[in-house]
Amino acid sequence: MNDEEINYWLDMFDKISQSVEEAIINARQDPDVTNITKMGADGTPTHKIDEYAEKAALDMIESSGKSLIVISEEIGTLKVGDDMAEYVIVMDPLDGTSNAMKNIPCYGISLALAPISGDDLSNVTLEDIEVGYVKNFSISDVYRAVKGRGATKNDEKMNISSITRASDSTLCTYIYRAKPGVLDKLCSSVRRMRLIGAIAVELCYVADGTYDVFLDIGQVRVLDIAASQLIIKENGGLITDRNKMPLKSRLDLIEKTSIIATTNKELQEDVLQLID
Repeated sequence: MNDEEINYWLDMFDKISQSVEEAIINARQDPDVTNITKMGADGTPTHKIDEYAEKAALDMIESSGKSLIVISEEIGTLKVGDDMAEYVIVMDPLDGTSNAMKNIPCYGISLALAPISGDDLSNVTLEDIEVGYVKNFSISDVYRAVKGRGATKNDEKMNISSITRASDSTLCTYIYRAKPGVLDKLCSSVRRMRLIGAIAVELCYVADGTYDVFLDIGQVRVLDIAASQLIIKENGGLITDRNKMPLKSRLDLIEKTSIIATTNKELQEDVLQLID
């Protein structure tokens, strides 16, 4: 992607984010905003607040006049425009739905962009993501990354942690996805554990040094990590699957993977030794 394309999409992502944030604010006036309305395309319950967020995002994307493919939690995979698609957008319009409904200050939007040629997504993977964008609506922090050009938080360089030992680290992990006993040693070995409930935002916490480790040895959706995995890598962090292999999952709504995101290789090795 050239500079013009990159700047266009970063600007568009700002506009999408603003539109979704306004929609969520307006949605709070709806007494039914927390109701479950249907099952989303990903097989999980859709709350009305999710529908507000996704509609706002899609309306903005469709107004761009671009031909592309959108992958989103509620609608699944959608073709936008009449011509052959030039890009695919992988988005979670509301990352941390439960937090948003309860006003817990960690929820936002995740947007990732990969160039494609035509409408075939079969060979497009996480490695093809070239632009990543995550905003934590509750505190207005914006994370951006462009492949090969670095990552920023609120347009400034981030300082990633230099912690190399699990015993010194702050770790986030989704315990309920692990088999009983698998994480016992790890949980008793790290210095601090955190779990707020917004994967895209919390992965960015690894990029900016708030967390040292994010771990999900179960199955996290590619949808949730498409943007933030690039943000981590572009700020010098490390994110792989549980077997230390690069993330190469296809860009597909139901595609899942294990992940371990750390600030460096030494910390990754130390954490993995503590998993039974």
